[in-house]
Amino acid sequence: MPALLSLADSPASWCVIVTALLAAIVAYAFIEPGRLVVRRVDALIPGLPPSLDGIKIGQLSDLHRGPMMPRSRVERAVALLAAESPDMVALTGDFVSYWPGYAAEYTETLAPLCPRLGIFACTGNHEHWTDPDVVTTALREAGVMVLRNQHQLVAAGGATLCIIGIDDVVASNPPFHHIDPADDLSTALAGSPPSGVFRLLLAHNPDFVMESVFTRETARRPIHLVLSGHTHGGQVRLPLLGAPHIPSQHRQLFGGGLVRAAGTLVYVSRGAGSSWPMRFNCPPEVNIITLRAA
Repeated sequence: MPALLSLADSPASWCVIVTALLAAIVAYAFIEPGRLVVRRVDALIPGLPPSLDGIKIGQLSDLHRGPMMPRSRVERAVALLAAESPDMVALTGDFVSYWPGYAAEYTETLAPLCPRLGIFACTGNHEHWTDPDVVTTALREAGVMVLRNQHQLVAAGGATLCIIGIDDVVASNPPFHHIDPADDLSTALAGSPPSGVFRLLLAHNPDFVMESVFTRETARRPIHLVLSGHTHGGQVRLPLLGAPHIPSQHRQLFGGGLVRAAGTLVYVSRGAGSSWPMRFNCPPEVNIITLRAA
């Protein structure tokens, strides 16, 4: 026992222990990107029509098919979502990284999804850093309704869903702000019913809800729920401290999960993929959001 105590008291021994611990943490951080989880949450909506109570929305965000995200991992994320049998699927951007040609695979990889209310998508910043038109065309060929500053009405029982998607147009460098969001939402809402519908907005970057155009438009036509991604939860979340960096002007507010911002309920997915090959205490996720009457 004295020998063990003297070993632990040795500065060199402590250095070895700390180094080994850090090495184990770093090694795990390279493993966690492959440990997909299904995260389920109830979104409580005041005045939700009875026919929408219990509707399950499956969300996939930030798949980032590319060098850091192999096709097999995308297929696993889709399989996990399909097993949940969602009523509709929302894809909230960043489908590819570095090369738009990866999007051609989605015709096959998304095939297991067959929600009764359809599959809808918005673009992310990585689409605009590659080629949004190529990615959009590939997704539409896969049966996805890509909404680029557009809306689509969907009948669900005796209620109507108004699915809105805005294009993600961002500056070429952080802090990832919109170049000109002024026309996005107003264009997307043009011609939509002024009342009597449940409005679901797909906006890749959650910062959009803090823009003045969002406040102005939602004062006339409230958005009941926003689905976003983009931040990846920071990818690395330290115990007690949270994420050292989150790519949002509002930092921890949009670190992941269900939050209320600008008077609107916003769900921020931490993403199924990764833009760089490390995660810690922030596993990639497939999301199930169930609508519930408040």
